[in-house]
Amino acid sequence: MSSASLWTHLDCTNVRKTKVYIERSKSSPLEICLRNPLYRDQAFTLAVKHIGRLGALSISGSPTEVFFVLVKHFSRPFPLLNALNITLTHTQAPIPPGSLFGGDLSSLRELSLTGVTMPLPWRRLSNLTTFNFCHVPKEKVLMTQLLDFFESAPRLRHIQLHDSIPRYSNAPAERLVPLRRLKDLSVIAQLPHSILLNHLSIPVGALLRLEFTFRGESPIPSYSPTSLDNLRNLSHITTTNLHFGPEGGFVRFNGPTGGLYIFGNRISGGGKLNGGITQFLWSLLDQFDISRSQRLAITLCNYQPSAPTKIETWSLYQTLSSMGDLHTLTLARCTNRPFILTLNPTKNSSQTVLCPKLEQLTLYIEPTARARQYNTSELLSMAKERASRGAKLSVISIINLDNTFVTAKEISQLREHVSHVEYRPGSVMPAWDALQ
Repeated sequence: MSSASLWTHLDCTNVRKTKVYIERSKSSPLEICLRNPLYRDQAFTLAVKHIGRLGALSISGSPTEVFFVLVKHFSRPFPLLNALNITLTHTQAPIPPGSLFGGDLSSLRELSLTGVTMPLPWRRLSNLTTFNFCHVPKEKVLMTQLLDFFESAPRLRHIQLHDSIPRYSNAPAERLVPLRRLKDLSVIAQLPHSILLNHLSIPVGALLRLEFTFRGESPIPSYSPTSLDNLRNLSHITTTNLHFGPEGGFVRFNGPTGGLYIFGNRISGGGKLNGGITQFLWSLLDQFDISRSQRLAITLCNYQPSAPTKIETWSLYQTLSSMGDLHTLTLARCTNRPFILTLNPTKNSSQTVLCPKLEQLTLYIEPTARARQYNTSELLSMAKERASRGAKLSVISIINLDNTFVTAKEISQLREHVSHVEYRPGSVMPAWDALQ
């Protein structure tokens, strides 16, 4: 009860509670949370008397009520304020008045704005590290306003933009804003585009996540990401992961120079594959150098081998032929035959050993409509041919799903050409094979 820091959160819902919290918080910075329609409550009136030690403010409601309270009580500097969250319940919001917080947020570290339109009147954001900007109509945001804001906050490390990016850029094509301390940038939009990325310099080691929501079964629009080449720091990719499912899919790259997630989410019903997303995500491989990837995982969720997610042999060969450093290949619920044939020196178009450093192959298998037994004949042929050419596999792991089985004789035959063969039941994908 004597620990002042435990009594700093004021929700201003009860006069007696607020009074006790104010007394026990002593001189510690206060965290005030105001939710409509409690702005004129007596508890808040009591808190106003101690507002000089405001350390964090979260306020939500209609624009009229929110800005009335902000202008009346928060139009002066607050030197202790380090976190600010403003949530407006209507998108037709007025621009925040420049008098708020005395125009000085030099101590602010976390800023979260939902439904608040640009331009922001605050320029002194030298200590801001986290910025969340959500649900603002596209016509209310200009690219130059976003870029000006980023330039005024040179210490930004974490950025999330959710449905708050303009459709077009009004900034000069040559304008480039460096985000030297950026650790992660998340862009969530209704349509896939990289218009903002054209104006940002992403530092080495940063994680970039692009997510879009796609309705219907039509192909991805022509303005899908084509300018991702400005992410030149994303090189030396060591892990490549592709995941396709009925509700969407993603491409993930990771390496010592950073990471990139591109996630497409289909929200229309029916459970059918969104072919546009699949084609779009698969084509992204051509825009990045994955030749040094050591791990590749491909997941096709909840589809039979005849489903339209089947990967064409020619594109698969093109991908695997460049992956000279590939060490681990994981295929989850895939049509495994095209992969196995491509890895077989006698079956691929070049008649050569692809992925010569490949040592571990993991297959997550499930029964087909025709049989519950997994046929290993092509797998055995591939392992035999690679071993004969000095590219012997160290490990083959077969994890069965839904009681698919492999005979003991087939396992024994595989062990003649592979150092270690593992066969076991399973029900879940490996942790690194799922978008976190």
